[in-house]
Amino acid sequence: MLTLHIDGASRGNPGPSGIGIIIFRNNLLILNYGEFIGFHTNLLSEYLALKRALQFALIIDNEIKIYTDSMTIIQQRKSKERIRKKELKILFREINNLEKKFEEISYTYIPRERNTAADLFAKKAIDYYIN
Repeated sequence: MLTLHIDGASRGNPGPSGIGIIIFRNNLLILNYGEFIGFHTNLLSEYLALKRALQFALIIDNEIKIYTDSMTIIQQRKSKERIRKKELKILFREINNLEKKFEEISYTYIPRERNTAADLFAKKAIDYYIN
């Protein structure tokens, strides 16, 4: 089983944005990843981090636990509530389709201070773009 820590960051809302992903298997680090993703809102950045993490995880394992400091992501993924904004709606459907490829998937909220590595990679991706 994989453990994924994800985070999306945005400097401004919308503003320059990045994602950070940390993947572990049996407490061994598999991947540290950061990527500049353009100019987005913070929520869209969080969802783009989730999508990219699911894409990476599919290559490695079919059982995953996802940890995020975004309560909105947790609530929306667990309840599968409707999304109104078109861009988020499309992304939400893509994530639903990715989730179907896993045998086991769970979402857990963690406080920001327990998600610092993913946050750091997201922010470094923005810094790299700006500088």
